Amino acid sequence: MELIERLEARFEQLIARVQQLEEENRALAAEKEAEAGKRREIQDRIEALLVKVQASLEER
Repeated sequence: MELIERLEARFEQLIARVQQLEEENRALAAEKEAEAGKRREIQDRIEALLVKVQASLEER
């Protein structure tokens, strides 16, 4: 009986760890999406600046 109790306890620990990793995965996915959004915003700003620079150069 002790073996079964130890196995059950270990199983519960593993389930808790899986839930912890799933939560961590969700948080990391959200962080990744936020960083991707920042990257897109920065790329858009750089492209807008390049357009302004090109326009300025063409005026000269």
